[in-house]
This record gives sequence, structure tokens and C-alpha cells, in this order.
Amino acid sequence: MNSRIFETTDSRGGSSAAMSARRPFPLRTLMVCFTLWLITTEILIFDQVKFDTKTQLLEEAAHALRGPRILIPTEPPSNVPGGAKMERL
Repeated sequence: MNSRIFETTDSRGGSSAAMSARRPFPLRTLMVCFTLWLITTEILIFDQVKFDTKTQLLEEAAHALRGPRILIPTEPPSNVPGGAKMERL
């Protein structure tokens, strides 16, 4: 990690400016950042899939415990007055 610093002196103002010679961006750092990003993305995706699966299973279990919400009658209601006698065919 050698960084060279060059100083230049301005004869009029006596001020000095420091310039550093920068190295190119290291490929190793880029690979490490990309790998960390990829692992994090995979973890988030798998966590979301696991959450969705658990949510679906909980909804199915709750639906099974409650039973059906709408009761469908097996026979239509009769429109016969109360004093009439009905027989089943």
C-alpha cells in the first residue's frame, strides 16, 4: 500500500498542493463486493420464499380450523305454508 505523494511549491504564493498517484481499483475488492452482494441477495430471496410458504400454510390451517364460511343448503327452502304436509320423494 505505497502511495506516492508529490509536492509542488508555487514560488509566488508559497502554497503547496499535494497530488497522489492513485492505483487502479483492485479487482479483488470488486470480486469481494460482488460476492457479498450475491450472497445477500440469495439470502433475501430464500427468506422471502420461506416466509411466503409459512404464510400460505398458516392460512390453510386457519381455514381448516374455521371451516367453510358460507354454508350451502343441501335442499332449497320450502315455500309451502306452515300447515301443509310435505313428503320426501
